[in-house]
Amino acid sequence: MYGHSRGPDPEVTALERITLHSPDGLDVAFVPGAGMVGTSMTLDGVELLGRRGGLPSYISTGSTYGIPLLAPWANRLGEIRQCVGDIEWAVPTDASGVHCDDLGQAMHGLLAAAPEWVLEQVSADDAAASLRARLCFDARLARFVSFPFAHDLIVEARLTGLTLTVTTSLTPTSSRAVPVTFGWHPYVAFPDVPRREWEVVVPFLRHAELDARTIPTGVVLDLPIESGALGTRVLDDLYVDLSDGIVASVRGGSRSVSTRYVSGYPVGVIWAPASLDVVCIEPMTAPTDPFSGRWPLRMAAPGESVAAVFEMTAARH
Repeated sequence: MYGHSRGPDPEVTALERITLHSPDGLDVAFVPGAGMVGTSMTLDGVELLGRRGGLPSYISTGSTYGIPLLAPWANRLGEIRQCVGDIEWAVPTDASGVHCDDLGQAMHGLLAAAPEWVLEQVSADDAAASLRARLCFDARLARFVSFPFAHDLIVEARLTGLTLTVTTSLTPTSSRAVPVTFGWHPYVAFPDVPRREWEVVVPFLRHAELDARTIPTGVVLDLPIESGALGTRVLDDLYVDLSDGIVASVRGGSRSVSTRYVSGYPVGVIWAPASLDVVCIEPMTAPTDPFSGRWPLRMAAPGESVAAVFEMTAARH
């Protein structure tokens, strides 16, 4: 029987943590009141997520960890001024919800640790455990000026066996179409295995060239990532034209986590920095700097809902 539990988050007790339990030994926790962030994924009690500074740091500085949603856009913006069609707006670095990289570029959207998520459903039965939460992004939020497109976001997390399925839906709530540019940034880690021994399999091919600011140039080449031991490699690569169903994975000793791009995520980032013992396989609906005009931009029309789905599967070896 699947199950769920609810209680104060152990790091920030003022916030509620929802944990989904699988009889196969996988437990996954989310905190809806802090950006709907996934805070923990344990297999047989062993943590599989990179937690960096944890929930307190995520709330205070926007420092991502666990399984964070990047919305309304993922990754970096190359300029303060943005334009989609005849809609122009600015993303000042000091605006509400904006967090910047070391070069002062706005990154990871506006919703890090956002408290406006509303938990709509938590359930468990013989087949699965799941939860669903909604955020209404509109002019009532101070962040709206940095992305002036009213919409609802719904995230459903469903645990079956050793697989977590995350479905993210975007629905415009005004007469204005909305760019579909969100993504997720899961941090995977195996603290009991040296990083150099972790093994990666990332069958992405179409590599988008990045400039010195980590902004795409528009050039795309066939440049696969070598599978095998991570060793001392440092990875920070953007891939486009991914097919639905493609699977990438990282293994550390007797455990692994694979990420399947089920549908709606044609873009992927692989990030394995020198400074952190983590590997991030990131499903994205659009490339870095999505409003630059370098890439076709998917728009959700008024009255339309656009959904994207990815899975994370834990395994024993």
